[in-house]
Amino acid sequence: MRSACEFVTHNPAETHEVGRTLGKGLHGGEIVLLFGPLGAGKTVFVQGLAEGLGLRPEEVRSPAYTLINEHPGKVSLFHADLYRLSPESLVDLGLEEIYGDDQVVAVEWAERLEEAGWDLVDAVTVEIDCHPTEDETRMIMLNALVPQVS
Repeated sequence: MRSACEFVTHNPAETHEVGRTLGKGLHGGEIVLLFGPLGAGKTVFVQGLAEGLGLRPEEVRSPAYTLINEHPGKVSLFHADLYRLSPESLVDLGLEEIYGDDQVVAVEWAERLEEAGWDLVDAVTVEIDCHPTEDETRMIMLNALVPQVS
């Protein structure tokens, strides 16, 4: 079953806090896919996610040029940025090889995965909607697969 939550944030600190709250609920083995336009706050969200995982958020930077950054910890965070990649080049990236039970994989510009035809049904999706001509208000939609309790 899918569960969705909506948040409205008014500044980067509030966007960070939504990410931190999500991170506190992750235990490893999750993939977090981030969707949203340039400047929406995806990296700020991942900094909060890192803090929620017990990592140092100030060490999280956009991996736009390195493509994937690793932040080791009890639960490690792999942070990928696919902005500069075409769907065809994802084959060589090796993103599917870093998935594991003791880590969380956060992917900015996850639209590229959809374009490449990846099955994203089990991932946590984070859609950040903003309007750059307005203030810093963001609408954040979290969508996650929730295990059934029997």
